[in-house]
Amino acid sequence: MDMWSYIGVISVVFVFYRFLKKLGHTIPILELLLLIAGLQWIVGAFIEYRTSFEHYKYYMYVEEVVYMSYVVPAYILFAIVVLYFSNRAKIVGLNTEQLKKNSSIGILLLIVGLFSDLIAGSVPDTLNFVIYLISAFKYIGVIILFFSNKKYHIRLFYFAILYLVTKALTSGFFHELILWGTFFYMFWAFKNKPTLRANLLTILAGFVISTTIQAVKSDYRTLIWSGYQGNYGSLFIEILGKRLSGGLSENKSEQEELNVRLNQGWIISAIMEHTPRVQSYAEGSTIDDAIGATLLPRFLSPNKKIAGGVENFEKYTGIELEDNTSMGMSLVGEGYANYGANGGIVFMVIWGLVIGLFWLFLIDKCRYNIVLYFFLPLIYLQVVKAETELVVVLNHLVKASILVFVFLWFVNKVLKIDFTHA
Repeated sequence: MDMWSYIGVISVVFVFYRFLKKLGHTIPILELLLLIAGLQWIVGAFIEYRTSFEHYKYYMYVEEVVYMSYVVPAYILFAIVVLYFSNRAKIVGLNTEQLKKNSSIGILLLIVGLFSDLIAGSVPDTLNFVIYLISAFKYIGVIILFFSNKKYHIRLFYFAILYLVTKALTSGFFHELILWGTFFYMFWAFKNKPTLRANLLTILAGFVISTTIQAVKSDYRTLIWSGYQGNYGSLFIEILGKRLSGGLSENKSEQEELNVRLNQGWIISAIMEHTPRVQSYAEGSTIDDAIGATLLPRFLSPNKKIAGGVENFEKYTGIELEDNTSMGMSLVGEGYANYGANGGIVFMVIWGLVIGLFWLFLIDKCRYNIVLYFFLPLIYLQVVKAETELVVVLNHLVKASILVFVFLWFVNKVLKIDFTHA
């Protein structure tokens, strides 16, 4: 029995309870960040160490006591720092009556986001990331409209959920549906104040849906990407029915893939096994690259780090990825790759301070511009993901924030839409 494993699971359960309690009272994005990380770094690994399945490549590379004695302390200290700032960040006077007064900006954001979707395929590559961010304005717009007094505004919120489902089914990519669906529920709960039991049942239903998607999406993608012309929803249900009738647990390869998807620990353990035994510690080089990639535009630094994670992943895990496959080390894995166990723990504490202090900054700005509150999901969209490395997270956090503040300034000062004291 590894003590750290059970301490880790208990800590994730505590974070889950905190997340559950805050739903309906605030928008618990920091708690969501910690919950996703805890599930993928600790709970997923905990389960993997106790299953009989062992993929030839995707397995835990180090003993449980070695893995958990690093990841669990790093996670707990990271969580303590983040929760400290989450407790301090309180918006004075925020209520649904205030949020009803911003319909005009909601309509504008919806139009801008939809227009960005239309031009996405015709802009230069250098603008792809900006267009990607602006296209998400449509989701922020319908969330704002959800607090409107007009029924047709509220219907747009539910139509956007249907749009997310349709987009996921037609593309075969479900991450946007899962993330924005979660953010939508946060704001729905803030307005409707569901009971603790209702929140719990919704989260459990969401977990079942996410697990179901992971179980069937491989076969589903194979069919739709090979030219399927029928009804996508019916196809998804048909594949799901076959999986359930055959019993998911009876198919070893499918079960292995599902375990891998839910567990980021195998990547972290691969780093711990390979570094520094074969590859020496990065000693901060990937951190420097991430900061440089974030601060310098590409025309000033044409050789700057490109988001995607393949180079660092292969270098510090020793595992080669197939073409068109991209995986990240995760922040806790990157901390170990740079500084080892003790240094990695310190790195996670520092990162907790960074995102916590920035959260305080944003919440303070929300006191004077309540519309900014709706943009928090976009700003933290990549930050909440447990599998991404620093170059992706930091790049998104900084550039999304700049874009949001520039847009809000433009709307207020140039378009003369005054919502700063709504």
